[in-house]
Amino acid sequence: MKDRVTAAQKGKREEHTKKRFLIPLWLVVVLIVFSVVGGMLVDRYAASQYNGVVTFFNRAKSSFLTTALGHEPHFYHLEIEKNGTDYRVDEGDVFEISYRDEFVIKKVVTDSLFGKGISVDIEGMGGENDLRILLKGLELIEKVLEEKTGEKKSYRIKVQHDKKTIASIPVAVKIQPQDWLRLGRQTDDEKSRIEYLRRALDMKSDDVNVRKMLAQGYIASGNIKKGIEEYEKVLKAEPKNLSVLYKLSKLYMTRAQYGKALPLYRRIVRIDPKSDVAYANIAYAYEQLGNYTRAIANYDASVKLNPGDTRVRYNLAVAYDKAGKTKNAIEHYEYVVRKMPRDVNAKSALADAYYRTEKYDESIELYKEVLKKQPKNATAYANIGLAAGAKGQWEREVANYTKAISLNPKDPVIHFNLAVAYEKRKRFKDAAKEYETVLSLKPDDTDAMSRLADYYVRRKSFKKAIGLYEKILKVSPKDASTYVRLGFAYGEMKDHKRSAQSYEKALQYGVKDTRIHYDLAFAYKKAGQNKKAIAEYEKYASLHPNIEVLTILVEQYVMKKQYTKAIDAYEKMIKIDPKRAELYSSLGYVYGKKGDVDRAIANYKKSLRYDSEDDTVYLSLAEAYEKKKMYRDALREFTNAYQLNPDSQRAAKKIPEMRIKILKEKHKE
Repeated sequence: MKDRVTAAQKGKREEHTKKRFLIPLWLVVVLIVFSVVGGMLVDRYAASQYNGVVTFFNRAKSSFLTTALGHEPHFYHLEIEKNGTDYRVDEGDVFEISYRDEFVIKKVVTDSLFGKGISVDIEGMGGENDLRILLKGLELIEKVLEEKTGEKKSYRIKVQHDKKTIASIPVAVKIQPQDWLRLGRQTDDEKSRIEYLRRALDMKSDDVNVRKMLAQGYIASGNIKKGIEEYEKVLKAEPKNLSVLYKLSKLYMTRAQYGKALPLYRRIVRIDPKSDVAYANIAYAYEQLGNYTRAIANYDASVKLNPGDTRVRYNLAVAYDKAGKTKNAIEHYEYVVRKMPRDVNAKSALADAYYRTEKYDESIELYKEVLKKQPKNATAYANIGLAAGAKGQWEREVANYTKAISLNPKDPVIHFNLAVAYEKRKRFKDAAKEYETVLSLKPDDTDAMSRLADYYVRRKSFKKAIGLYEKILKVSPKDASTYVRLGFAYGEMKDHKRSAQSYEKALQYGVKDTRIHYDLAFAYKKAGQNKKAIAEYEKYASLHPNIEVLTILVEQYVMKKQYTKAIDAYEKMIKIDPKRAELYSSLGYVYGKKGDVDRAIANYKKSLRYDSEDDTVYLSLAEAYEKKKMYRDALREFTNAYQLNPDSQRAAKKIPEMRIKILKEKHKE
């Protein structure tokens, strides 16, 4: 049901409506007056600045609509003071800010009288309303610098009326290399610092100082390669920059790139010929490259420039040592020890040098001095043991090794040396225990394996020996001497096939002992490979001819009717032993087989010259005469054979035959 309105109520409403209407009309009149007057004033000044664009009537209308009816005001411009200078910024202009700028937005010119409801917000800096607030460009610059790549924002000056944006002025943030540098100096994070410096260089690539800072940043972060690249770029711009030359060359040295460090140090020397440090580093580089002659020359140059530098003189001594010039090394070691009598390293090096020049007493005395400073120096005791061993003082040698082991029981070298000392005294069992200890500490020590395997061979424990030799070959697959030992062990195990294979490997990898051909031939023969065996015997005989091998060969030659080779072999044997009767008789036999009866006879005669009591040679000579139908000579030799050996049925039978043949020849005459 609708509400009913009484006449009285209706009258009151009309009266109230009139009152509401009268107040706004009055206010409107006032506002119109102010708007018109304000519009005229604004237009007077604005017309001169805008070249008459804004007319009196438009401004009056806009002011009226804004003030009286609440319309959105029109924005005209900002008045900004920056670094003491006034600027006018219209809509469509761009306001530029750098980190050094200080500015204040003094006024916003709009249609709103007295700036009612007008506020300014500069994105990225300031507060809610930045109007008439002193601001610094540094605040916005730092915000922009902290933005990550790919997240870059644009910033604007927003003019607002009752929190509604009525104008937006773009802000151009002017980033300079100094901004990135400043940010780089402020951060403790190396990765961030590198990124800031890199951006600074992107803006100014010829800034050498920034590039040096970037190089240092890379190095501090562990990226040595990048640091080197940046220092190299600096040197292209400043080739005589000594500071960078030293830093870059040092980096190359730490990376063992001596070939790259050397030219830089030479450049330093050309710039500063009195740089003893540069000469010392050149020397060190050459030393690491194995060129000790040049290392010595440059260490010497450094010492001449700075004679008091004992460290360089010590390095000079080491270089002489490595070059095999131990006497020169001793001279400089002694100088260092005189200047630095407490330097244990120098004394140890000098003691080592004395040992190598067989000055064992001097060496021992120095090591004793080392032990006074370092009573638990196991190496010093071990080296005294070496020197004592060289002097033949076996008990002192073992005692010092034992002391060294008590101080450092896990040093495989000392155990090895003790084992060798035991071997010298033929205490093989004790030596074997030490070698086993060495292998427990250093399983890949092939020297210990080899010596222990040899011990097993002596004990005829060939299976154990083979196991160790095989391990050695896994570490050193081209060790010819180990293949020789392995071949022998397999041979003793009657595994002639593997024995031959091992000897083949030894030859393949250049074994020096030529007897290997004999051992290989023997293995081939036992394995039933006669053809290969003969070939190896022949190789051995060509290098080291001896009766044993040549006899083996000649037997094969005769069996295969290779009489020329057999003759050659016998002649070689005769050169070795020219008074050996059976060689001549055997040679005669081969000549006979070949059909050369005259030479057969000649060699039988030579054989009898050295052994006239061999009835078989007389028989062979007699048969040779018989072949030539020299029956009287044959009868004589058959008779000689029979006289030496009356049991010779062959001689007994041939004597009457020869007499009959002689009679027949006589009747023919």
